[in-house]
Amino acid sequence: MEPPRLISMEVTRNGRADSHYRILANRRVKYITIKAGALDAASLDDMDLDFQNVLPPLPYQEDTWKLACITRNPISGRLEAALSSADLPGVKTIWHPRMIDHLDIERTEYLSFLTQECKWKADSGPARMIAKMARFYWEVQYMEAETRMYQVLEGRGIAPKFLGHVHEAGRVIGFLLEKIPDGRHAEPADLEICKAALRRFHGLGFVHGDCNKYNFIICPNGQVVLIDFEKANTCADPALMEAEMASLEEQLAETTGRGGAQCTLGVPPL
Repeated sequence: MEPPRLISMEVTRNGRADSHYRILANRRVKYITIKAGALDAASLDDMDLDFQNVLPPLPYQEDTWKLACITRNPISGRLEAALSSADLPGVKTIWHPRMIDHLDIERTEYLSFLTQECKWKADSGPARMIAKMARFYWEVQYMEAETRMYQVLEGRGIAPKFLGHVHEAGRVIGFLLEKIPDGRHAEPADLEICKAALRRFHGLGFVHGDCNKYNFIICPNGQVVLIDFEKANTCADPALMEAEMASLEEQLAETTGRGGAQCTLGVPPL
């Protein structure tokens, strides 16, 4: 049996806010919250490599709990753990027939906190794919919004191909996408074809909400693929659509890298 290992974290190093960890044990994910003030900065720094010695003893291999809340008893000064088997939220929009266990995804390149280039161990589909997954409960809302949008865009040639839902012990936490082969980020010279792609998207009754240059992928054949639909919304206001379209020229000329850390689909940085 493999020892528990840390797979994700969202940490406040000074200990003044809650810190969150995902730990894989016995093919199950445990979610651990360390309440603000329970650990000092040095102990939080040690969590990465030595969490079992930092935390109080926990029954990692047991399936009777999913969540642990770590506090420090104000009287004894000892760390205490409250365990819970409460269900975590998951994506509710389930429309694709394929379900992929997150444990069957092998990361080949880190792209952002939520996004990775990967291989699917089932060896089905393209050799390289893109997985986008929520790590913690508050990120599920972003996966929900994008999953709904990909359902709308299915088969329209506007977005990457949706390959299936990613689940964690049956709870859907994200999705798998095709990787755009030999794609590149948009540049100022691509303004007209990007406008045409955005116009098609607007024609479905939506605004994108984040039209930075990294969310327009240019294929070798000149096709434009849109990505990152976390902020997309239905829209019946032509003025809002026109404003988004008008912003595109400035967005494509952007040189600060804004938006680049969140949205790549395996496209190399400029």
